[in-house]
Amino acid sequence: MLVSSHILHEVDLLSDRVILISNGYIVAEGEVPGMRAELEEVREQPLQVFVRCDRPQWLASRAFELDHVTEVQLHDDGGGLHLRTRDADRFLRLVAELVAEGGVEVEAVGPADSDLQAVYRYLVHEEEEPS
Repeated sequence: MLVSSHILHEVDLLSDRVILISNGYIVAEGEVPGMRAELEEVREQPLQVFVRCDRPQWLASRAFELDHVTEVQLHDDGGGLHLRTRDADRFLRLVAELVAEGGVEVEAVGPADSDLQAVYRYLVHEEEEPS
């Protein structure tokens, strides 16, 4: 079945494979997780990660010690943070080490920008930037 839509959230829920078109050109094609992984590798797009934990301010300060973390925002409810990193694996290793040491209790960790809307935003934003 072929679905053509600008409502990327619905396309993400309905589709196994997608083709993203901008200004009449195909900018990406395939499965969404694969597209995001390719963006991270080829274009060095920072990955956004969310963490729900008991000590978000402390974790944010530890994250900023890493050279690949570019931005950290605390959740308004005080129960976690969002961050951008150029090396998600290194950040996740840090979180695992801190949990093992008993420094922080983590409720959830995951990508905050792995959906189709985020992939499209990265691709189109990059195309529209002046050279």
